[in-house]
Formats: sequence, structure tokens, C-alpha cells
Amino acid sequence: MERVQTEAERRVGMTADITELPAGIMPDYRREIPPELRQRQGSWVWHELVRPGVLRHLGADGGELFTVRILLPPNGILSAPTLRQLAHWIRKYALTGRRTSRQGFEFVGVQPAVLGEMLAELQAAGFPAGGTGNTLHQVKCCTSFIHCQNAAIDAPSIAQVITDYFYDDFLHPELPAALKISVSGCPNQCGGGVEADIGIMGRYESIPEVDEEGFLNANIDIGLLLSWCPTGAIQPRETARGTLVTIDAGRCARCTSCVQVAPEGIKLQQRSYAAIAVGGHGGNSRYGSEMATVVWPRVTAQPLQYGQLLERIAAIINYWRRVGIPGERLAACLQRTGWEEFLAGVGAEPFAEPGTGRRAVANKRKGIEAGQL
Repeated sequence: MERVQTEAERRVGMTADITELPAGIMPDYRREIPPELRQRQGSWVWHELVRPGVLRHLGADGGELFTVRILLPPNGILSAPTLRQLAHWIRKYALTGRRTSRQGFEFVGVQPAVLGEMLAELQAAGFPAGGTGNTLHQVKCCTSFIHCQNAAIDAPSIAQVITDYFYDDFLHPELPAALKISVSGCPNQCGGGVEADIGIMGRYESIPEVDEEGFLNANIDIGLLLSWCPTGAIQPRETARGTLVTIDAGRCARCTSCVQVAPEGIKLQQRSYAAIAVGGHGGNSRYGSEMATVVWPRVTAQPLQYGQLLERIAAIINYWRRVGIPGERLAACLQRTGWEEFLAGVGAEPFAEPGTGRRAVANKRKGIEAGQL
């Protein structure tokens, strides 16, 4: 009787038949995969968390390999010496390596026999393994002032302070579920603050201001400027001297896009602060993907003045520790307990959007009527 091919064997055959992908803009990613992994591509049937930062992968043939995840500096910024050190560890212990979507780093294909030695060497060098399972994962952030002109807050230094302050949570799986914290330097959200369990988001105190003299002298492309505003907050107005623009404070998201188009005529006000949001998550829950909701709209976030940020983040985490069910992400916990109980538990109050006088209604989608708070 002919043996039926297993699903794992079928997938291996499919991947093995592909020798080269069609030519395109990007190089063939398969060139970066060592032969040992290419031969087993598609044959993995299970993976499990051995300890924080260490995953065991089991193949259809009974073989196993390990992945080791380590903490990287904020924003995943790496110097040439650090890159050389990572490459040394790959050559010594693993088959390959990759930077994760949360700006950490993984050594892929570590053999069981060298795992203990590798973990000890990583720890001694200041690259501890962790950030998997029910722990604090790598704190993700944008580049901010390192090479961006839009930053309202210094996201990498905030990510560094958060990681240092909650370092034990990176190493020990004692949280109800995975915790992801992200820091965005401005409302453009390159750091992903709006999609994280806890998001820190830079905000400017006021909308950009039009420097009429500079605007007129710069001969700015009005059509391009209007097209760059995502909320339609910029409207042209004719004057005796030429075309100027008005910025509607009620519509302006303070994204700074207008400043990028017309830096000579539109200026940022440098006073800034951070907002703290909670409850963002991807689609791996019965509620689907959802953006985080702002809980504290205005928190001091100048370099070395991060005490208020840390206190509020700690209040959120401690509340979750107290009432969270094992395996329950923060967003699901808030859905179950209700936002009124959460706001009371962390000491947060309803707030008005800056410059509008209107009470925030973002929590209405969570079942809270703003007028009841």
C-alpha cells in the first residue's frame, strides 16, 4: 500500500522545488537562509517557550533547534562594533540571525548542546535573553531627534528609561500575558504607540503657526501643502500681498506634515509633552484589531524628567497584575472589567482635548459615555 505523504512533507517538497524566485526589486530572501534551514523549511510542526527569550522548534523528523531573543538598544540602532559582535555570535552559536519587528534580535538555529554556553556569554556581554511569553517585550520606539525633524519627545531615551525601570519584567514571566510598550515621538506614530498595550505618544502644545512674512517670501506650492494635510485643517486665504493659509485648531492633528512642506513659512512651537494610551492590540483576539485609547493626555516628558511617565505606566501594569486573568492581554482585561473601573484603579480622570474645551469621548467605543464620567 502506498504511503500517504504528510502535510509537513508536502510543504517541504513545495519549498525545495523553488530554486530561485523571479527577479524583482529586492534580492531573493532565500539567499540569506543557510542550507540547514532551507532543507527544513516548511517542516516545522511545533514550537514552545523554554524560558524567557528561548524558543524550541520541533521538526516533523523529530529534530529540534532553538531561537534565542535578546534585548537591543532602543530603536534597534546598532554600531559597527555591535553588528560585528552579533555576527560573531551567529557564526559561533547559530545558523542565522534577524532583527524582530519590535526592534529586538533573534539568533535562529541554535543547537541544544551550546545553548547554555551561549546564554551565559550573552548575559555577560550585556545582551540578556528575554522578552517572550508573559514578559515585557522589547520596548519599540521611533528615532526621534536622532535623525527626524518632527519629534516632540525623545522616544529612544524614554524607551531606555522604561526598559531600565521595568527590567525585571523583561526577564521573568510573571505578567498575565505579553506586554508590549511602544513610544512615538510625534502624532505620526512611526513608533507604533497607538497600536501597543501601552503607548507613549509625543504631542505639541499648540498647532503650528504661520509666519506670514516667511510664507510669502518662500513662494510655497499651496496645492502641495494642502494635499499633505491629512485632516483638511489647512485652508488658503487670499490677501492683498498674496495667498496665505489658515490652520484650523479643531482639525489639526499636530502631525507636522505642513512644516515638512513649508518650513520657511510654518513653524512648530517647541513646547511639547507626552500622552499615554492603553489597550491597543492586533487582530489576535475576539475583539479584532483596535487602536489604543488615551488615558493621560498630558504628561511631562522632557529628557531626565520621566518620573510622571514611569509612575503612570507602573499604575497600569500593577492594575493589570491585580485583576488580569492568566493569558489575558491588557486590552481584553479592560474589556472585561470595564473602563470606569480601570480609570478609577489607575487614578486617571476624564480630560478635555487641548485647545477645544470638549471632553474626550474616545472611551465611548469602549462602552463609556463621556457624560457619565
